[in-house]
Amino acid sequence: MAATLSSVHAVVLEHRERNKKSSRADIERFIQESELKLASLESQISALIELRDRERTCVATLKDLIAPIHTLPVELLPEIFEVAIRAESHVEDALQISQVCSGWRQVSHSTPRLWTGKMWINLREDTHGDREQVYVDELKAWLLRSVPLTIPITLVLDSESINNRILDEVMRTAPRWRSLTLKMESEAPAPSFVSRLAESKLNNLEELGLLRFDKDVDRAALLSFTTAPRLRKLEILSNFLPMSMPWSRLTGLTFTSSTLTVLDILAQCPNLIQAVVRAAGWNVLPQARRDILTLSHLRTLDLRFRDGQHFVPLSDCLSAPALEELYLDFWNRETDRLFWTSAHFTAFQLRAANITQLGFEDSLLTVDDLKIAIHHAPSLTHLTLDNCGACFDDAFANALCYKPDTTPLAPNLHHFVLFRFDFGDNFTEDTLARMIVSRWWTDTELASRLVPPAVARWTHVELNGNRYLGEELADMLKDLPSDVLILL
Repeated sequence: MAATLSSVHAVVLEHRERNKKSSRADIERFIQESELKLASLESQISALIELRDRERTCVATLKDLIAPIHTLPVELLPEIFEVAIRAESHVEDALQISQVCSGWRQVSHSTPRLWTGKMWINLREDTHGDREQVYVDELKAWLLRSVPLTIPITLVLDSESINNRILDEVMRTAPRWRSLTLKMESEAPAPSFVSRLAESKLNNLEELGLLRFDKDVDRAALLSFTTAPRLRKLEILSNFLPMSMPWSRLTGLTFTSSTLTVLDILAQCPNLIQAVVRAAGWNVLPQARRDILTLSHLRTLDLRFRDGQHFVPLSDCLSAPALEELYLDFWNRETDRLFWTSAHFTAFQLRAANITQLGFEDSLLTVDDLKIAIHHAPSLTHLTLDNCGACFDDAFANALCYKPDTTPLAPNLHHFVLFRFDFGDNFTEDTLARMIVSRWWTDTELASRLVPPAVARWTHVELNGNRYLGEELADMLKDLPSDVLILL
């Protein structure tokens, strides 16, 4: 800056000295000549700037051509894009990738699987306001990019009104629905939607979710599901349980029902592999059924009881020889202990002898109850206890503790989760830590042993108490790696 000011000052002095005796006419002529030279120079500068910018663009283009991304086969780009698109934000991620450049847009738009994430579509009238046309156009473009693949759809609707323009775009894709979830914001869907659904060919529908479906809904719509040839998974979170369903073809079922009808429903589903049942227990113990319902393919059973005092009749009447995962949630904690009978549960376990994963939530089972349950699950590898303070104490921790020359409880256990627990007089940090440490060895320690331990080594231990787990416990467990031990 100083050199520039100095140069300007010198030019000023030079012209003052040279032209101090010139006439006004001569000075005006000199001004005109200088302005012409200035215009000529500015023209040359503009041309040079344009040439410079052109060369900069050329350099950037050439560098882009040799960038590592361009050395990859174009077939790999969709694989990279797919990894970059997260399930929880797939709409935003897919759109961002398609807007990076024209090349990426062409590749992404011609890769249908990038556009097959779950769509949450609101069919209610006046939901989108002034953006309705934009929303319809964007939705149509998105759905077209997924052709010819199947897609998952979630529809939000009510009985009052429905946006027919959006409905038209959605229903065109019905033959490609892989999963359909109907989220009701009233007791029944709009009649126009029901009629369109009843006319649809659901040739690729594999999973169906009916949330808050009212018993008065037109059964024509439900009948359309019975003819869906590939429907295998059904979720009904409603007190209304439609009977017109392809029960015999289902492999996955989640439903809410009175306990009196649970067995009737399960009896129609001989091919079930996974079941989640939300049911009310019996307030009065019903007369026992003599027949046993056998679900030969059932591998996962999740039973959640919300009311009542008895659940025993359900397990008394059920046989699941292939069952591997069993989860019991007793929401009514005031009564479940009074009516838990180990003998009944043991009888059920003898008909389900292959359980490897067992979980209890909100239960008041005693330590002895839990020991008996685990004893009759000899292949147990996973145990989850959530808010089960009455059955986990120092005595139970000692039973799990591995000691040489003894066989502890659950020798195959390697995945242990303990949620919502409190240390107290019957449960101490020291005992819990000793139990966990007793079942852990480094690779070097295991390799040095002539005889391997009689128990499995931990692969996952997760502790999440009702209060902060202190540094003392963490210090006692410091030798367990962070990918095995999780303290929350």
